[in-house]
Amino acid sequence: MADSSAPEQFPPRRDPRCPMRPPASLIEKNDLPLTKVKQWDGLEPWLITKFEDVRAVLNDRRFSADPRKPGYPEKTEAYGASVGQDRNLRTMDPPEHGEQKRMLVRDFTIKRVEEMRPAVQNLVDTLIDKMIAKGAPADIVTDFAVPIPTMVICEILGVPYEDQDFFKENTEVCMSSDRPASEALAAADALSDYLDKLIDVKDANPQNDLLSRLVIDELRTGKTTRKDVVEMARLVLIAGHDTTANMVALGTLALLTHPDQAAVMRSDLSRAELTLAVHELFRWVNVTHTGRRRVATEDVEVGGQLIRAGEGVIVMTSIADRDERVFPDSDKLDLRRSNARTCMAFGAGDHRCMGAYLSQTEMEIAFGTLWKRLPSLKLAVPFETLKFREEGVVYGVHSLPVSW
Repeated sequence: MADSSAPEQFPPRRDPRCPMRPPASLIEKNDLPLTKVKQWDGLEPWLITKFEDVRAVLNDRRFSADPRKPGYPEKTEAYGASVGQDRNLRTMDPPEHGEQKRMLVRDFTIKRVEEMRPAVQNLVDTLIDKMIAKGAPADIVTDFAVPIPTMVICEILGVPYEDQDFFKENTEVCMSSDRPASEALAAADALSDYLDKLIDVKDANPQNDLLSRLVIDELRTGKTTRKDVVEMARLVLIAGHDTTANMVALGTLALLTHPDQAAVMRSDLSRAELTLAVHELFRWVNVTHTGRRRVATEDVEVGGQLIRAGEGVIVMTSIADRDERVFPDSDKLDLRRSNARTCMAFGAGDHRCMGAYLSQTEMEIAFGTLWKRLPSLKLAVPFETLKFREEGVVYGVHSLPVSW
């Protein structure tokens, strides 16, 4: 007989009847004291789900993001063996974190993103033109969701877009929970080798891109190492296309299955209203479904529970965004939800996603254009036949056939 007091295995599976909703057992924890869960490697970290607790932990520097520290609850074996080994923004604590952020932030400021807005709009229009010219059905994932952030991050980083299949395939292996660590390490090495060769290209012929600036301003001057540049670039490349691509695909599916909210998106929304609508999609979909990971560096009390130094925590922003105390009727998708911008989809504190404004802008343009140009957009296959990416660190859908 199973021990009912034993920690729940994490992550639990979603209900196949409601694949767009996080597992009920996790949402229910918003009304319970903090509990531990058991993960793939036998570690039993604390699960943080309540909105206020999540915000407190992510803003508390007594919780470290460094996976080298004992007790850190790595996401998967594959992730830990590959990109989890990188020393970059994701795995650094202050002050080291701030020093590296300084090297990257210029290309993700509001000013820089706004300068890119016309180019992103042109890209979205071109992709829709191609879908229309080809005719229905189209696959939102491959024809729309993946190309948008991939082209944009390639432009920012200075990476050839024609290599996108290589990025996508190797990223998926690194971010998977069901691939051997050896495969993930090989995929990570392939990405590293690719970027290492590109450093020589930029050194010989610098362009107006992030990788060129890292080479000129940081590597040539001895402020950082070649290995650091590779790992920074790999973080930007993976994070810059994977999460946003899945958000565009799942956000489209959310609207396809909520025709009343699709009607809101098709309406004449102001810029502020469109921003609010996109944040509600971030809140309701929230693709970071396996949580953000930290380990306590000293004893800390969270939500009335003492967490000891050396104990790991899994910070569930996706569940915090279903906290009824903050988002009443949280299971409801409401593009006019007044406080949607307070959602935790991008995290909080020092490690709040540097590319948040870029992702928001891509989503605003993608959805604000798609639903006006293809107002009759609909699923081209039964919902029940869709296959979801539950096995990955980032939640997604493998294919999304649509017609109009």
